[in-house]
Amino acid sequence: MFVPGHLTRQQGVDPRALTFAVLKLETTGLYPNRGSRICELAIVRMRGDGVVLDEYATLVDPGLRITNDEFHGITNADVKGAPTFAQIACDVVAYLDGAVVVSHQLEFVDTFLSAEFGRLGVALPPIPGLCSLVTARTQLDRWGYKLDHVANLITGEWPTALPSALGGARALAGTIARLIGESPQPLHWQGPRPEPLPRLPRGGATLAPRVVGLRKGSDGWLATLTARLPYLANPPRPRPDGVRDYRALLAHALADGRIVGEEAARLATLATRAGLTQTTARQVHEEFLADARARAEADGVVTTAELKELQRAANELAASHLISDLEEAAAASRARNNGPLRGWRIMPVGDSAAMTEVVDYAVEHGAKVALNLTKTVRLLISDGAAQDDPRIAKALAAGVDVVNVEQARKLFEGEATKVGGGLFVDSDGKQVANRLAAERAAANRPEWHEFWRPRELTPAEYRARFVDRRDDWDEVGTVRITVPATHSPVPVRKATAEKKSGCAAVIAVGGAIVAGVFEIVRQVVA
Repeated sequence: MFVPGHLTRQQGVDPRALTFAVLKLETTGLYPNRGSRICELAIVRMRGDGVVLDEYATLVDPGLRITNDEFHGITNADVKGAPTFAQIACDVVAYLDGAVVVSHQLEFVDTFLSAEFGRLGVALPPIPGLCSLVTARTQLDRWGYKLDHVANLITGEWPTALPSALGGARALAGTIARLIGESPQPLHWQGPRPEPLPRLPRGGATLAPRVVGLRKGSDGWLATLTARLPYLANPPRPRPDGVRDYRALLAHALADGRIVGEEAARLATLATRAGLTQTTARQVHEEFLADARARAEADGVVTTAELKELQRAANELAASHLISDLEEAAAASRARNNGPLRGWRIMPVGDSAAMTEVVDYAVEHGAKVALNLTKTVRLLISDGAAQDDPRIAKALAAGVDVVNVEQARKLFEGEATKVGGGLFVDSDGKQVANRLAAERAAANRPEWHEFWRPRELTPAEYRARFVDRRDDWDEVGTVRITVPATHSPVPVRKATAEKKSGCAAVIAVGGAIVAGVFEIVRQVVA
């Protein structure tokens, strides 16, 4: 199904001009020819420069009992109601269309997809493929080439949301993007160019994206839940009954103003059953908050208690923008109550435009406007056109300061500037910090460059290091131990050789087994 190509230091096509479809599977076993099936699939489409174009992820009903859930965490209950491969085959082809398919074990993925499409009687044309495991071994001299180790080496971060197909696909996509964009020597694509694939009839199934690796984080449980869902450029409609259950549980969880881990896990299960994606999950969250706001505004007044409830819910739902106007109004009210002119009661005498402007400024900074001259009035402002107003004489007699509009403006602005700044404000500090950051970025190079091979392995060298030595493993996993002559004078034998009599035979075979086991462990880890 896949025609392997390579990322090489030799001349070829600039990979940044290509589209890659990074593919990850979870399966019920290792051998599709013995009945193993796909139970989860994820694809991340991206440009060679690392820009993600689209994502796709769903659990897949394999049509048989899952007995290896300890490896991937997918149970029979999880895939209940999930689409079959036949129902998503059209989507898979659409997401592989016109792209180089990338997988960390391309041959493994090839056997499963070939088997699944073969069951449907679908014969696809050859598709260009890139095995990232082969690429890593060819370009990097590093002990251990598992996906999470390679991803950590190149990106500096351990993959999140593992084990899941989408978590693995995202980790691999980020790794390939960094490898292409930051390698010490330019890498080029040598292999067939992507071609359009035939379209298959729509299966009509809703996705069932799995959410794993939930954590509260700094943004809350729901932010992680939403981030673990796939981003689809054109998301399908979720299941209405699933959305109804999700909203009901969301309301129950937010009744006390916060979501805890167990509630988040239950919401994740319902998100899968509803077929939510990042886009549709955000839509559900925003509609949920908008409905709550409408109930709060139904009587014409949003009380302080109602605003606090909305704020807590908005923080959990990552939808604070929907109540930002309410928060701004409340913040403005608090700012006025706590402004630099807090405690000032002023009395304007006159109604000129200049008077209106200076009074508005005072109110914005916490002052209150008095309608009557009382002993609590601190300042009377006259605009000059009302010099005969009796309140002016009364204010002077009571010892209240009387000023004109311009004097009032200068007084208010002076009070406002007294509280600005801080004890440690330094205008040069940010510039120094930025300069140091730029110097560090220029001086540092990615640590993984230390493991860049002086030259990439040739096909013969690759085979000698990573293929031929695997001949010690047969198809059913029975280990055949080969002991090099430099380690032991004992001839090469299978571990199941005939028994020998005598201590010498025991010692010889024992030495072979010890040496062989050491080699096995080294190969497995690598």
